Amino acid sequence: MGNPVTHFEIASKEGEKLAAFYRSLFDWEIHRFDWEIIPFAKGIYGVIASSSQGLKGHIFPTTDDMDFSNHVTIYILVDDLHATLEKIESHGGKILISPQEIPDNRGMLAMFLDPGGNVIGLHQQ
Repeated sequence: MGNPVTHFEIASKEGEKLAAFYRSLFDWEIHRFDWEIIPFAKGIYGVIASSSQGLKGHIFPTTDDMDFSNHVTIYILVDDLHATLEKIESHGGKILISPQEIPDNRGMLAMFLDPGGNVIGLHQQ
């Protein structure tokens, strides 16, 4: 696969309850932390893959100012975020979040809406 899925997010109004659910269901290692740089990352929970084959991800609470009350999103690794976003628009997608730096030197992210209405994330190292 040319561009692998490298990350996931699961969100709902009750982020803490959701984190507890997945922690107890799958024995995931989940830790709470807050990032000041990314506005939607307040009260976010980091999911640490339980094996070398698993993806890392986040579980977080949604807020009233978000356009959604729950969601599941995957992140796809790309070499060039800006070029990929141009290609997405030329193929009928819509940019939702322009490229943003991820704290702690973890690269950049962006999000788009595909023609089917799905929110998909992009990650560039």
